[in-house]
Amino acid sequence: VIVSVIQVINSTSPVVVDFHADWCGPCRTLGPRLEEKVSGRNGAVLMAKINIDQAGELAMDYGVTAVPTVMSFKNGERIGMFTGVISDDEIDDFLDDAVNH
Repeated sequence: VIVSVIQVINSTSPVVVDFHADWCGPCRTLGPRLEEKVSGRNGAVLMAKINIDQAGELAMDYGVTAVPTVMSFKNGERIGMFTGVISDDEIDDFLDDAVNH
């Protein structure tokens, strides 16, 4: 799992990584909305979902202290991050920033 995640994060395309947990109510709210917004970008943004209960060490490596935490990466560099549930407009702005970085 870790090798594939590193390959995704190192992509030349922007990648959104959703750190979540099954028991997290806000994650269940944000996740589908984020997935829909990323899908609407027609491949301009990639997405990876990481369950912190299955990949706790990876979450710690990236400094995740609360869920949901969403980070964006391009060429292996973290270019954006937010924690918690945000509005659809804020998701659009976050994705725009990732694409235009």
